[in-house]
Amino acid sequence: MVKQMKIAIIVTDEVLECKNKGEFYSLYDNFIKRYGLIDEHNEFGNIEVVTTRYSAVRKEWPTDPLSYDGYIITGSASSAYDDNEWIVLLKERIIELDRHEMKICGICFGHQILVESLGGKIEKNTKGWELGQHTIPLNKEVALIFDNILNNKNKNKFNNDSANSSRSSSPVLLKLDGASTPTTTSQEITTTTTTTTTTTTNVLKDTVSIYQIHQDHVSILPKDMISIGSTEMSIQGVLKESKSKPGNYHIISFQGHPEFDYDFIHLLISELHHVDQDIRINSIKTLQQTTCQPWLSNLVYNFFKN
Repeated sequence: MVKQMKIAIIVTDEVLECKNKGEFYSLYDNFIKRYGLIDEHNEFGNIEVVTTRYSAVRKEWPTDPLSYDGYIITGSASSAYDDNEWIVLLKERIIELDRHEMKICGICFGHQILVESLGGKIEKNTKGWELGQHTIPLNKEVALIFDNILNNKNKNKFNNDSANSSRSSSPVLLKLDGASTPTTTSQEITTTTTTTTTTTTNVLKDTVSIYQIHQDHVSILPKDMISIGSTEMSIQGVLKESKSKPGNYHIISFQGHPEFDYDFIHLLISELHHVDQDIRINSIKTLQQTTCQPWLSNLVYNFFKN
């Protein structure tokens, strides 16, 4: 039996989509679909991941926000503390999603606006830009939480029908609806790849390797969020535990870019002309063709599924 897992991808920078000829969205789409990998011995049968693109910049939003199994908020050149109308509106929508404990994954700007919306603070980092490829040490508690997510040890198992029917309608969410009709894409995860399966083995990890390109950072963490780990420059992501289902988490975020490929991160760093050339060159030298992308893709997929 095939079940659908509906994920809304909230695009927060349309200029970035032009840089790689419109493939910016596909980076997130492929990431949540685990690049075609299927679950082995999946108790739910085949899961078809259906993604829908919404432009936060154009103030697009689902007509029925609670019908989704989760949200991904993308990276952006904007700052979470800007007072642009679309950013203020997105914060209101995030607060409402959080109130309903909808699952949200934030990446870079997405990570920052989650923190900024829910009681924390984002500022420009006085230490400058964090660029290149970095290895992030995971907090011990977080390593165990990630292990639980990857190995389906969470208590709230994926069930699209029961999860959606249990959520009540929200007048605030309906009031914030956008009028634009986005494009929906889907991919049934039915492709088995031996090499990919090997790289996504669900083993306990205490570090992750990830691409970085940001200057803003978390300066104050909300009291009800925990840091997944930090570099000398910044907090590298957060988790927020569900109040209604203790031991489970409805928010996960990454300061880095687990969805970016080598070519795109190389392009973005190369075009930071306002950053000192030596800094750009040295950061590009740290880039490798491989990161922990398959493992992190598997983690986020299971975060939404579990």
